[in-house]
Amino acid sequence: MKRSFTLFELIIAMILISLLYYFAINSFENKNFKTNSSVSLYNLKNTLLNNYSFEKSIEIQCIDDDLSCFLFIDGKLQKTKINSLFNTKPIVYTYTPSLEKVNFKTLELEEMEDYDIVFKYKCQNTMQCDEYIVEANNKIFLFNDIYKYPKELKSTNDVDEYFEKLQREVKDAF
Repeated sequence: MKRSFTLFELIIAMILISLLYYFAINSFENKNFKTNSSVSLYNLKNTLLNNYSFEKSIEIQCIDDDLSCFLFIDGKLQKTKINSLFNTKPIVYTYTPSLEKVNFKTLELEEMEDYDIVFKYKCQNTMQCDEYIVEANNKIFLFNDIYKYPKELKSTNDVDEYFEKLQREVKDAF
């Protein structure tokens, strides 16, 4: 005697599969929403590269007015806005021991308003990201393309020591 599924069993199976699909999609969308609320300077690179899909580049630009940050994927402004990245206005330096301040251009949004940018961070599809030294939230963050997470220092005085240590390591390697 052959056993086959009844119409009722097939309908129940389709309902269960639909529910699983619905919850899987919702959890994925909620993951992106929760990620935005927990973005910090420490996990910025990892968050941008792993939680968003992009073809060419992904970029975050933070404005001076309220320190909110806008997300750009492949040059297009996204609806996602990140408000928790900075407590105070950051100071951004070039990735050199001389600590030259970086001046960013203004951000022009569709409303024809210009905003002064205090922080900008961009990653390419090659996983290459901007390199900066950022003084923010009473810490110093060294964003280097090699590292997954930025190096944290206590003060700008430690930057010289850090670069000297790197130079010694390179000299000792040869």
